[in-house]
Amino acid sequence: MTIAPLKKISLIGILDDKETVLEAAQRLGVFHLIPLTPAQRDLEAIPSGTGQDAVDALRWLLDSPAQRRPTTDEDDFDLRSIIDQTLRNRSNLKACEDKRAKLLRRIRDVRPWGQFEFADLEAIGDYRLWFYIVPQARMKLIDPTDKIMEVVHQDKYRAYVVLLSPDEPPLDAMPVPRTHVGTDSLATLEHKLEQTEVRLEGLELERHALTKWSYLLGKHLAQARDQSACRRAALETADDERIFVLQAWAPAEQLEDIEALSRTLGLALWQEDPGPDEVPPTLLENAAPVAAGEDLVTFYQTPGYRDWDPSAIVYVSFILFFGMIMTDAGYGLLLLLVLFLFRSRFGTSPVAQRMVKMSAWLMMSTTAFGVLTGSYFGITPAPDSLLGRLKVLQLDDVDTMMKITLTIGVAHVTLANVMRSIHANTRASRMEPMGWSLVALGGLATFLLHGTSFAGLGPVAIVTGLLMVAFFASDRKVTCLRTGALRVFDGLAALARVVNIFSDVLSYMRLFALGLAAASLAATINDLSSQLMHAVPGIGLLIALIVLVLGHAINIGLGLIAGGVHGLRLNVIEFFNWGLKEEGTPFRAFRKEETGQ
Repeated sequence: MTIAPLKKISLIGILDDKETVLEAAQRLGVFHLIPLTPAQRDLEAIPSGTGQDAVDALRWLLDSPAQRRPTTDEDDFDLRSIIDQTLRNRSNLKACEDKRAKLLRRIRDVRPWGQFEFADLEAIGDYRLWFYIVPQARMKLIDPTDKIMEVVHQDKYRAYVVLLSPDEPPLDAMPVPRTHVGTDSLATLEHKLEQTEVRLEGLELERHALTKWSYLLGKHLAQARDQSACRRAALETADDERIFVLQAWAPAEQLEDIEALSRTLGLALWQEDPGPDEVPPTLLENAAPVAAGEDLVTFYQTPGYRDWDPSAIVYVSFILFFGMIMTDAGYGLLLLLVLFLFRSRFGTSPVAQRMVKMSAWLMMSTTAFGVLTGSYFGITPAPDSLLGRLKVLQLDDVDTMMKITLTIGVAHVTLANVMRSIHANTRASRMEPMGWSLVALGGLATFLLHGTSFAGLGPVAIVTGLLMVAFFASDRKVTCLRTGALRVFDGLAALARVVNIFSDVLSYMRLFALGLAAASLAATINDLSSQLMHAVPGIGLLIALIVLVLGHAINIGLGLIAGGVHGLRLNVIEFFNWGLKEEGTPFRAFRKEETGQ
């Protein structure tokens, strides 16, 4: 649950050795490269690279409706050549399909006019053909007395009229605008279509032939991406006539390996701590049990390098909030069983395994809160039963549930402020979050202790907290009347957030509201299916089962969405709002990919 300290590394070597150095740095896999060149245009000219090209090529081959037997013989396999051929085939085939579609559309439009060829203008006295598609209902509006015209085709709805005139007829000469049929005759269009379809068949056969490389292309996909990354990295170094400089951020604990690399390759090494004005990337380090918290945190925002890592807190609180929202033991156990049966479908990558473990905890949390609220697929056990005795929370007890959820909200927001205070580096930035903690705790005490002899503690805590916020809202030194006035303004501006803290705490009421809604919907589904079973003799049992299964499936789906969205939202919006002071850049290691991932 830490942000790894980084060192700024500069490697200086001979320009002729740059490619070797980059490959070695990529194998080491601990550098976050710092671009030293302004050649952004050159960087953008390199694709998302051979890596993305290889992905696109592999996808094109795998999507082919006809597949050849894949070859495993690498003797004739050239990665760059196969990628180029495949992407060229894709481009040509798509262009050919577009051309065929356009020709079919043109043939459909021209066919009603019949088979014709445009004659030379001199041969017909400089007369031109003008084409009109006239609705049958508007044919009577045409005055034929001063026109040379012919109806060449007609159907139930339209008439196809050709007008002969040296100049384009005026707009009011016909009841509709003229139609453009193009310069190609029907025979010419059909000939072009035949040629296009023959070429299309050839391209499809070429694609079919290329599918034999699918296995090897997939096998070398990581290699292709590595080559692309190296080419991009080569443009990010600072090059002189004979030397180059590679600069990067690296974890301080990897310094020995970097020194060994520099000695092996004969490089000059310079390492330094981040400067006060520099913004290093953020590398989160967490123990395996809570590593999925990193994925939850970075899904929305990466903490700043000089901030703190909330991964463990977010992980635990997300699991608890998710369980409170779904709050049904039956749903939790069912989903846990489904997760167990299909666990192999998630893959073996580290991220997939972290997600499986987190999902198991989410289902266990759902089960635990379901037991505490006495909900099993919407059924409440008898009070004198074992499960009934385990029920300690009444979801329909609005007053108690409000107190519980508001207490959770205050605790979560207070924890965010306390952690921010602990990791602050100035007195003011440490004391202001503590002031907000007092405000939140004071508000909760005012609500919980209302009507008791301790009711006055809450307002005292609120006032004390607000005074601390106003006083420590700024590090500005008061040296004259002007700076004193600005310091007062800073304090008043900071107090405006009092609305935010109370609205953020009230936002945790969604835990109670969504949990109550899920439980109520489950009970309603059970009641509805029971009524249907008794209302319709015979087939009523089947209808009731369908309603029961579909109803609970929908409720589970809604619960999963609500638990994921709102459980995560309370962490990344409300918690981050009070716990983190800045957003950072994720640490992206320049490393080789593992083949087969």
